[in-house]
Amino acid sequence: MPEHSLPKDEVAASLRAGRELGPDYDDAVAAALAERIETTIDERIRHRLAEERDRPSAPAGNDEAWKNPRLVMGLAAMVFAIPLSAIAAGHMGPAGLILAWAGVILLYLLAVVGVRR
Repeated sequence: MPEHSLPKDEVAASLRAGRELGPDYDDAVAAALAERIETTIDERIRHRLAEERDRPSAPAGNDEAWKNPRLVMGLAAMVFAIPLSAIAAGHMGPAGLILAWAGVILLYLLAVVGVRR
């Protein structure tokens, strides 16, 4: 905890002082208490921000995985392969199925080999 903490005893003391001094001093006691609370909050925020700056940054996560062309093309090939297989097999039979899969594999290979160059 930061060195400028506001213990419960200070708040209780401010409330007691306000009661003892009477309603004429309520605004002054409230302003002093609000200033101490604001100072405490500001100090805690500065402390936490300093901790965040000192902490090493987190790894990029899964963002880097989507830059891999093999992964992207593999997923795209599977997404297109299933409906193309059904359509081609329905219209042309086994020859259409083979043709559809040959096209998907060719697209995948061209994309992966083309990225390497």
